[in-house]
Amino acid sequence: MNEKVLNTIILDDNAAFREFLRGFLSRFDFIKVTAEVDSAEKALEVVEKDNPQLIIADIRLPGMGGMELAGVVKDRFPGIQVILITLYDDNRYRSEAGRLGFSYIPKSSLLEDL
Repeated sequence: MNEKVLNTIILDDNAAFREFLRGFLSRFDFIKVTAEVDSAEKALEVVEKDNPQLIIADIRLPGMGGMELAGVVKDRFPGIQVILITLYDDNRYRSEAGRLGFSYIPKSSLLEDL
């Protein structure tokens, strides 16, 4: 087993997608999903409590979006990496994610790119 395990939060407002992604990530011994949440606000609560190394977050969410969450994480928790995912392959999202220093993956290519 890999000694370096990434404690990971999955953030998506679609419960079925969260379950799918958890199952996919369980194939990797270096990723441990420690929380699944449906809002950025809940994700921040978990971050403050559990100090994960990775957040996989949908961009479009009710309330605070994933991109806004990524900005907060970068400012308040600079050691946490964020992978932003979305159904929409949009150059604006890609550029903003890059500016923040985080990865951006369209859900259509998630399995290949993750």
